[in-house]
Amino acid sequence: MGESESKSSSVKRAVVHRILRGFGSNLYGQAVVTVIQLAGVPILIHCWGVDLYGEWLILFAIPTYLSMTDLGFSQSAANDMTARAGRGDDAGALEVFQSLAVLVYLVACIGLLVVTIVCATLPLARWLHFSQMTITDIRWVLWLFAAEVLAKLPDGVNHAGFRSQGDYALHNSLYYSILLIQNGSVWLIALMGLGPVSAATAFFSVRVVATPSIALLLTHRHSCLTFGLQHARCDTLRRLVKPAFANISMPLALALNIQGMTLVVGSLLSPAAVVTFNTLRTLSRLTTSLVLSISNALEPELARAWGSNNPSLLNQIFIRGLGYGVWLSVGSASVLLVFGNSIMAAWTHGRVRMDVALFQLLLASGGVSVLWLHALGLLKATNSHLRAALWYAFASASAILLAWVLIKLTRRLSDVGFALLFLDILMLGYLLRSVSVLLDLSVPRILLEAADPRLLLNPLTAWSRHARR
Repeated sequence: MGESESKSSSVKRAVVHRILRGFGSNLYGQAVVTVIQLAGVPILIHCWGVDLYGEWLILFAIPTYLSMTDLGFSQSAANDMTARAGRGDDAGALEVFQSLAVLVYLVACIGLLVVTIVCATLPLARWLHFSQMTITDIRWVLWLFAAEVLAKLPDGVNHAGFRSQGDYALHNSLYYSILLIQNGSVWLIALMGLGPVSAATAFFSVRVVATPSIALLLTHRHSCLTFGLQHARCDTLRRLVKPAFANISMPLALALNIQGMTLVVGSLLSPAAVVTFNTLRTLSRLTTSLVLSISNALEPELARAWGSNNPSLLNQIFIRGLGYGVWLSVGSASVLLVFGNSIMAAWTHGRVRMDVALFQLLLASGGVSVLWLHALGLLKATNSHLRAALWYAFASASAILLAWVLIKLTRRLSDVGFALLFLDILMLGYLLRSVSVLLDLSVPRILLEAADPRLLLNPLTAWSRHARR
């Protein structure tokens, strides 16, 4: 019995270590994105001027849709591989890995051919009325950006491999470090007095070196994963179609939610109301971003516990994570409620007014979303989130319709916050019922245990107490 308890404690310590490393890498990623956003704008405007920088941003945005050309298979394969590794099925994980690699590399090569033809033949001069770049520059920059996205696509295969072997934090840190190097190379090129073609070439070149280098690091660290065709199977990919479709559906539904609400506010109220809404929504979602850093770090461990058929560990990880998310959300929302007006004034230099009623509703919406986003992470980890993705699309459309009706009747901007809260409540009700079945726990028990303030103590202590119940 003593040996069994010691082994269980060792497993839990390893899980906590991986989660903390993953959380730290997510915080690092947020810091990198913040640096890029804050530093890039003034540097490129100073070097290129507003007009040329604006043309650069337009071309940079066009190929982003290519990032979804793996059709969501990388994420679903990552969870499947992690579950297989959790139960010791290294052969099955290798089969998924090689099947995914064949699909993604094939898609990337075909995509590169199509992009080359498109960039060379489309009448871009007639469509893009640029004053700073020549048509030749436009074609080169657009091709380099599109090629960079396609060259980054196989990094999803690398991510699946690292994640399945407990190295989520390492790959995540590498990803954001490379992103920082890419943007740093663009800034350096601009400061040297060179233009967008040279900058886009540097951005692309870093990626071309980085993706295969990370693949080599993966196979060096984890010899059980090798690239090749021997174990690739079409049937393996066929099993991942449903979760892959869900992985594509979720960002599309999110885009419907974000852009739909913006269009409703803009069409029924005013551009100024759109600025107020988007600014307050961004501020209120700071809490959600922090909590997602926890959920993203937990997802590989949930998949591993699910694959190893360890329901006790699965329940513990989920409830501990939910508890930390709840208390972090409560604390962050309280701070924003007290200091939100001051933050808003300093952030926008007083040019965007505070709508107190809207901000309060957005904070409430963010608090509820913390709960259902964490629940969604469990379904994603087990590749059982297709219905949740479809429900999110339905809930988003319903919330947009509700916002349109309410604003049409009242002309109050705060009603869009009510519609978003309605959306989050719909998602929470559906997802809590779904995870309660998966965990074999009642919804009240999940919420009561997650709200226990003693969870703020050492997580190993909390797990031990939970296991003795």
